[in-house]
Amino acid sequence: MPLMHLLQWAWTQMAWDDFPVLSREMPLTTVLAYGAACIAAVVVLKHEHTYLLATEVVDELAKVTWPSRQETGNATVVVVITVLVCSAYLGAFDFVWLSVTNWILGVSAAKPV
Repeated sequence: MPLMHLLQWAWTQMAWDDFPVLSREMPLTTVLAYGAACIAAVVVLKHEHTYLLATEVVDELAKVTWPSRQETGNATVVVVITVLVCSAYLGAFDFVWLSVTNWILGVSAAKPV
């Protein structure tokens, strides 16, 4: 899919006509993307080192335990609260540091017009 979208974008940028090849739903960019994917699959299957690497990646991904929807939601809440607390802390620190720096330099705060 990403390759097909990339080809469609390139065709649009070059102002080329993406005419239908096999059917109305199969324009040239889609056929080219499927062809490139098939060629890549054949190359991976024929190249022993790449094939071994791909099978190892598949094996490792099979071992991954993905978080549930509830765990993802809870982690998101924790991240948002942590960001808000850190932002408040840094904002307060910045305000205090600005006030101290202005006091040391003898600069008065600009008043809004």
